[in-house]
Amino acid sequence: MRLSALSRRRCCAIAASALLAALLPATAPAQPSYPTRPVKLVVPFPPGVSPDVIARLWGEQFTRLTGQPVVVENRPGASTIIGAQAVANAPADGYTLLWTVNNTFSINPYVYKKLPYKAEDFVPVTRILSVPYVLVTSVDSKYRSLQDLVREAKARPDQLSYASAGIGQGTHVALARWLNQAGLKLTHVPYKDQFVPDVIAGRIDVALDASTGAIPQVRAGKVRALGVTSAQRIPALPDVPAIAEQYPGFVGDSWHGIFAPKGTPEPVLASLLATSQQVMANPDFRAKLVEYGLTPVGDGPQAFRRFLDEDARAWEKVVRENQITAQ
Repeated sequence: MRLSALSRRRCCAIAASALLAALLPATAPAQPSYPTRPVKLVVPFPPGVSPDVIARLWGEQFTRLTGQPVVVENRPGASTIIGAQAVANAPADGYTLLWTVNNTFSINPYVYKKLPYKAEDFVPVTRILSVPYVLVTSVDSKYRSLQDLVREAKARPDQLSYASAGIGQGTHVALARWLNQAGLKLTHVPYKDQFVPDVIAGRIDVALDASTGAIPQVRAGKVRALGVTSAQRIPALPDVPAIAEQYPGFVGDSWHGIFAPKGTPEPVLASLLATSQQVMANPDFRAKLVEYGLTPVGDGPQAFRRFLDEDARAWEKVVRENQITAQ
């Protein structure tokens, strides 16, 4: 009897253990931490320009923190469309990312009738920084201030010229935004290549150039800075007024941000964001951005989405008011 009772108790214990195990959730196999291999960062600009330079600086810091290389792949052309399409069609695994500017999502959808990508094809990860433009003229120009330029432009409508990197580019749309607010008319001269040499030579009256390109030219004495498009003066050019000082509320900055293909796993996005925020917290990295005239930001996805909505509405208005279209 004693053996039989012990056997029954043992069987009951085993059965209870089996039932408990069946009720407990299965433990998922541990996922490898991200990243476990090199990350491709698609930059839709040629080597050496602002987005490429800063993306590489960020990549160096990412590699230092994760031990995995960041391979920058330059896919220039068509106002960032070529690079954006490449990432939209890439596997959503976190190993192909897009480093881009405001054209891709805030301007192109309103300038082009058809695009091979949609904003919904991407997940915004983080806005890295803001890019002020600098309004420049030749150092030999008679325009020594923004007021000089405005006075001449009002006296001679459509007689002064401004260059840009092409129709619908940030350098075009941002200046059109200011011209609207100032009530001025200048003749637009779009370029497919570098336009700053013609500004230096005086063949073009003025142009907006990204701070990263304009600041070295200002310091070298080749161009004169008349204003910056940020809401306030920038530390790299403390003596150059913000255009908003004369035209309150005006802002014409661009930005750099990181996007992943739609469907990228949330743990991967979270890890990517956490690493990027570590990069943004690095004092040396931030100091380098400020040296280039850039404004560090580091927004997370929610704040970035809100910003993108506001940014797109603002630039859509400028595009429509100026009837800016491109093929």
